[in-house]
Amino acid sequence: MPEKVDVLVVGAGPGGSIAAKTAAEKGLKTIFFERGAQPGDKAASGCGLPPRMWREFDFMKDLDIPSYKIKYQALHLLDDTLGERFSMRWSPSDLGEYPEAREYFQVNVYRPGFDRFLAKLAVNAGAELRTSTLIENVLKDDAGKIIGVVTDKGEKIEGKVTIAADGATSKIACQAGLRKKWRPDEITLVVDCDFSAPEARINEIIGPEEYSNHVYVSPLYPATYVAMMPGGFHVGFGQWLDRYKSASALSPYEYLQNVIQSKPLQQFIQKLHATPREFHAHLLPWLSHVPENTFGDGILLVGDAAGFPCPLEAEGINYAMISGRFAAQTAAEAIAAGNTSATGLQPYEAKWQASTIGEEFTTPKEWVDLWAGIFFDPPQWNKLTPIANNLMFWASWSAPHIRNFKRELANYGENLPFLLEFAKTYLVPLMKKAGVPLGRTMLKVAWKWLKTKKKTSPTGVTGGMRK
Repeated sequence: MPEKVDVLVVGAGPGGSIAAKTAAEKGLKTIFFERGAQPGDKAASGCGLPPRMWREFDFMKDLDIPSYKIKYQALHLLDDTLGERFSMRWSPSDLGEYPEAREYFQVNVYRPGFDRFLAKLAVNAGAELRTSTLIENVLKDDAGKIIGVVTDKGEKIEGKVTIAADGATSKIACQAGLRKKWRPDEITLVVDCDFSAPEARINEIIGPEEYSNHVYVSPLYPATYVAMMPGGFHVGFGQWLDRYKSASALSPYEYLQNVIQSKPLQQFIQKLHATPREFHAHLLPWLSHVPENTFGDGILLVGDAAGFPCPLEAEGINYAMISGRFAAQTAAEAIAAGNTSATGLQPYEAKWQASTIGEEFTTPKEWVDLWAGIFFDPPQWNKLTPIANNLMFWASWSAPHIRNFKRELANYGENLPFLLEFAKTYLVPLMKKAGVPLGRTMLKVAWKWLKTKKKTSPTGVTGGMRK
């Protein structure tokens, strides 16, 4: 006879562990499965945790693994020789809604330690963790309802509700018929290289109060992040799969080599006495639409399996944990009511739609278009980098300041068509969807002025975005 429990959770990442913890706390017999020898073994090495997690999950105050609190962000613009032309650094804004948001941007940790921390919480709550176990298939009844899972050892385990937290490639979501594989424009391939560096050297050169994340953009590769990690840092980037297929695109490895070999990165690596430690590659959903089909008969999807990474920069840890909690709460309610069909599990969708996940997905296309059109469109920076580089030309000692000021204004006048088209393409749709009439009105006025200017000016300056 098959083993029978209340809740089965496939995956012991952040979403799965929180689902298992929540279900066990509600008195449900719960098993969660991990294909690795330990939770975190199969995860990409590092991640950033947003400050709101410390407000949304009480147990975060007990996090006891090495971590770096990131207090600065930096942007670096490189030209087609990979030389740095412009950079800026900023600290958290005083517009933050709570103290932590005004103190730091995120907390960077390594996934193995974080995943094991969460899995231990689930086990302590009463959930059973089974490691080195791959879920090969789902069990269905005659009506097609999901009633359990089949392991790689051939074991059949029945559960009243199955929660799929098995990541971006979720075999369970596909086998349950909730969706097919993600389309190439819905999923990104993220690659990075993890560097180790002596802790003493990091503290000597940077120091705990100066930990920063950096973003490098150039015409030669998509936007690349450098994230400080305990005892080292990550260098990496992501790109939608369909964009790798363009004739001009390099392979992910070639892009990453370009990044690491650029002068600014080489200086950073040498300064910290850093050495490469691990290469990582993983898939990450990045949707320009609201996630669909996140529940069905006897099944719920959480985290990456559901497509919940946020549509601006694909941060997914927090939303995996939130959705895991909602899934377990919904499962407990459905089991208590004796209805674990799609009708009984439908409240899950209402829960996540009413949460910060749903709020994040009020403008998915606009956020994706903004990010993809700016940071994931390398040739764009042939135009943007020189414009940014000229921001402070008026302060140059090369000529009288008023002459420099006039030259700078003239330069921006020449680039105004490009800048307005840029704003019209990427900013206006976002402001319109978000209901910001002031910004839209201002851009309309500027656009109207530009069209008038074109009619009266003989300069012949034209602009336009790459299509």
